[in-house]
Amino acid sequence: MLESIASIVSHTPAWVFVVFAVLIAIGVRQMQPRIVSRRRLIVLPLVVAAYSLYGVSMASHGSPLALTMWLVAVVVAFLVTYMSPPNGAVSETARTVRVPGSWVPMVVIVGLFAARYAYNVMLAIRPEVSHSGSFTALFSALFGFLGGLLLSRSVLLHVRTPRLAAA
Repeated sequence: MLESIASIVSHTPAWVFVVFAVLIAIGVRQMQPRIVSRRRLIVLPLVVAAYSLYGVSMASHGSPLALTMWLVAVVVAFLVTYMSPPNGAVSETARTVRVPGSWVPMVVIVGLFAARYAYNVMLAIRPEVSHSGSFTALFSALFGFLGGLLLSRSVLLHVRTPRLAAA
């Protein structure tokens, strides 16, 4: 088992570890309170969700099952976030928001990276799983749920933080 893991890691291109380090740095920054524009609050999570959908669409060749699982998982993520909404955001100006630090983005970022890595490793080891509906549905739902968590958190922070009147 350890030999298999060592083999997988040794065959991973170096750039993957660089990307992982950058993602960890982004996640650590998200754990600190910060002031961001309302646009920036939404753009990155929207890009992550769109990339997630694009990845599912390309990997599944537009499979209705995969796309449906992705969409259902995004809706579930929104419902979970709605039931336990983020709080603590405060308007700094009409266009900026002070966002509290949170571990949620780090978990989502690492989760998406790990899921994508596991997906690609599985395809490299057993290419035939790409034809499995359950494999495709599982990863589509996972990508949708994680992308949906990040997006729903940002949308709720944006919507629930009152705008200050422009001076």
